[in-house]
Amino acid sequence: MSLDGMTAWGRGHAVSFYALDSEGIDAVARFVADGWDRDECVVVVATAQHRAAVADLLAGRGYDPAARTGNGRFLALDAEETLEQIMLDGRVDPDLFLARAGQVIARASSAGVPIRAFGEMVSQLWQNGLVEAAIELELMWNQLLREHDFTLLCAYPTGAFEHAQLVDVRRVCELHTDLLPPSAAWEQGGVVEAGHACSRVYLPTPESVPAARHFVVDVLRSWGHADLAPDAALIVSELATNALRHAASPFRAVVDRRRGGLRVGVEDATEAPLQRREITIDDVSGRGAHIVEALSERWGSSPLPGGKVVWAELPLGSSRSRVG
Repeated sequence: MSLDGMTAWGRGHAVSFYALDSEGIDAVARFVADGWDRDECVVVVATAQHRAAVADLLAGRGYDPAARTGNGRFLALDAEETLEQIMLDGRVDPDLFLARAGQVIARASSAGVPIRAFGEMVSQLWQNGLVEAAIELELMWNQLLREHDFTLLCAYPTGAFEHAQLVDVRRVCELHTDLLPPSAAWEQGGVVEAGHACSRVYLPTPESVPAARHFVVDVLRSWGHADLAPDAALIVSELATNALRHAASPFRAVVDRRRGGLRVGVEDATEAPLQRREITIDDVSGRGAHIVEALSERWGSSPLPGGKVVWAELPLGSSRSRVG
């Protein structure tokens, strides 16, 4: 999760995905510290483990969460307990939500300073399989933002979307005013478990393209197929760029070993096919399909619920000349 552009924010509702707890904790701590540096009241609704980790990190950086609580600049709530207070029959009850949120806003507003909030409740719902409830809660937050002036940051761990339909991920993205791109901390790699298939979901931001490219390289190197990494990374880069440019969609980068070959692909949340158009020597764009075709043994597109996957296959144990 990255908050490098936080200082440019206005009021709004932002979302980010994070790959590792340590990265997410660091980002939330920076979000909180930035609010305190601006003399704002910060509300954190998170799990007990994450609240403790954020407090420890802030203390290590010279901030005093207890003192900030005492002077009305910090309010920490438990995400699971708060969810219990606003849930009714397995759904978020609008009246209970508005009543509880009103209490929190009134308490945070008592100091007479701006408010910013970080919340994990939507993430908790999603990870518990309550996708519709999570989206309903996002809608309720948006309603609250229209009635009160504050900044809200939501975050989902990337693993929460591993088996999700991208059409639902797209709904999440469309409910936010700002999409925070992945940070360099996990663009540049990480541990990849051995297996036959790996995937990762990305927000529809330009920074997601190099992040997906690095992800593919890391997977192939961990599998012992570093010779295929340059071609596979270029293919995924072209397909991811297409997903952003033409589908404006969150996307899932997929790497799969099958029948002696390697398949890489990009899923997006639109059924519109990848167009292979004629190009001239002067064209500076529109070459994506031609590059994918040149680098792969075969390629194509397959429909998915609410979208499609564009894939390309490379043979294992042999290398191809790259397009210059």
